[in-house]
Amino acid sequence: MENNEKKRKWKINLFDIVFIACAVVIAALILVFANRSGGSTVLSGPNGKVRYTLEMVGMLGDTATKIKPGDSLVDKIEKRPMGTVVGVDVQRTRISVKNQMTGERVIVEEPVRYTATVTVEADANITSTQISIPPGGFVVRVGTWVSVNGPLYNSVGYIIDMERDDEQ
Repeated sequence: MENNEKKRKWKINLFDIVFIACAVVIAALILVFANRSGGSTVLSGPNGKVRYTLEMVGMLGDTATKIKPGDSLVDKIEKRPMGTVVGVDVQRTRISVKNQMTGERVIVEEPVRYTATVTVEADANITSTQISIPPGGFVVRVGTWVSVNGPLYNSVGYIIDMERDDEQ
């Protein structure tokens, strides 16, 4: 018996054209975005200084008074260096509570909780897109929630202010 099967020749159709066109467009987009220079290349080593302020609210007891200039701070979660304390201001924590007699909100000081406003300075890699502290790359952004370890204390808070000094 003879083999009556005929070999099929590939004929190009509309689906093949659409598929090839999509593949070419995707490849072109990948090349364009891969070769883009975003301007965020990091120079070798720190290229500036950054001074930022942390507000750590609700520290219990005398923990806030243990923060001293010269202390090295470390990110509690990822163990990245955050810089050195250059100034600290400790005040009682103020909270808003509802006055049960009048129904209005009033600001009162908590008797056992303190707020530490800590100024930190560090050498930083400053690019057009971010400021990071080497080694480890702790990124400094206003509004960022941070967890902090110091020599005799730990706390959480927000970065509320930042100043940078470019050495360029």
